[in-house]
Amino acid sequence: MNNNSKQILLSVLGVAILVVAVVGVSFAAFTFSQEGQVENYIQTGTITMTYTEGSTGITLTEALPMADAQGKLLSGEGQKFDFSVQATLSSATTINYEITAIKQAITGEGITQLKDTDVKLYLEKSVGDTANYTQTMAPTNFTPITSDSATGSPSGSMVLESGSFTTQGTTIHNYRLRMWMDQNAQVTGTTQKYSVKVNVYAKQVVE
Repeated sequence: MNNNSKQILLSVLGVAILVVAVVGVSFAAFTFSQEGQVENYIQTGTITMTYTEGSTGITLTEALPMADAQGKLLSGEGQKFDFSVQATLSSATTINYEITAIKQAITGEGITQLKDTDVKLYLEKSVGDTANYTQTMAPTNFTPITSDSATGSPSGSMVLESGSFTTQGTTIHNYRLRMWMDQNAQVTGTTQKYSVKVNVYAKQVVE
């Protein structure tokens, strides 16, 4: 690091997360010709989704460019953001969900925003436990979608992961997000910042 006054801040905001709850209906089709005395009914099944985050987000101050191989191993305090998406299904159905990153406005006198090409995002996933994470999104620059997705992710957000729940009962998908400065980013003498918020959107598949 040279003596120029530099401060680079990458952050993930773990607040105001959209938690999606949806209710699915178990449909029954039947016909009969005899007048009945027994009440026939259709009962709804319940689908609950929750989002749980760790106590801290990502905050990298005075960050310097690094190779992807190095960024994927970041593990210190404030260098990773752990969260989970959980679904409880009372009957067999399919719930599709998307995890998105939405850029946050940069404020503060003398602070500018890093370019999308200067930042890498990397996502890992573990199903059921937090012992073994595997890559689910390779190191990627922020790439926004240009129209709202079928699942509900808004235009301008970046879809980090598309997943689904299909098993009756409770299933937990654990995630770990990392961000770092791209190795080709140019560090200037100004204070720069890059911030995203993580949201989850979900929708039931009705056949």
